Amino acid sequence: MPIEQFSIAGRCFSLELPDQEELLSEAVAGEFSDAAGWDPYWGMIWAAAPITARLLLQAAPRVESSLELGCGVGLTGLAALAAAIPVTFSDQSDAAVRMACRNAERNGLCGFDSAVFSWSAPPERRWDFLFGSDILYDTAAHDALLTTLRRTLLPGGCIWIGDEGRGNSDVFVERARDAGWRVRLLNDRLRPLQAGPGRQFRLLLMDAADSFLLGAEGGYSQG
Repeated sequence: MPIEQFSIAGRCFSLELPDQEELLSEAVAGEFSDAAGWDPYWGMIWAAAPITARLLLQAAPRVESSLELGCGVGLTGLAALAAAIPVTFSDQSDAAVRMACRNAERNGLCGFDSAVFSWSAPPERRWDFLFGSDILYDTAAHDALLTTLRRTLLPGGCIWIGDEGRGNSDVFVERARDAGWRVRLLNDRLRPLQAGPGRQFRLLLMDAADSFLLGAEGGYSQG
């Protein structure tokens, strides 16, 4: 497996990555199959991940539990662990979750566990802090993601989602606000996002009233 080094906010992370040719072959095969749940893109480091990782290292909230959504190879989760936040790596791909855990071990990090699930069937467990990066690209998955956020965030908790500035993130923000979430948009310096030309990284900061979260269907148990 390829190994790549990432230097983020003065911290070096060594990541095992899947073979890219194999991922592309899986993508082609998945496009022509009727199989559900395939996602060959988890093995790539997308544009928002290193920035989100840096912000986690520099300014992550002080929490007792966190869930990384769509962990892929785990770069942002490693940053959260390095910031002394316990992390549950999660993805719909078992291969992704296993690789994220191996990468945590490779970097000498501890305090993590894992969960494999689809956003259409979130676990009956809640965490103080939910985070992810590059997970808003598919508008068809937005409703399921919003359900997962509502059913897995503890009252008083918060959510960070890093995005490179795709138009689909604007669609998600509108849907989230319509659904009852409070959403703020910050730039890569954690300042209010200003409109500008082209794609701009944005960090979505989300929270909600406790009554909104406690009204979600499903179990209520602390992570």
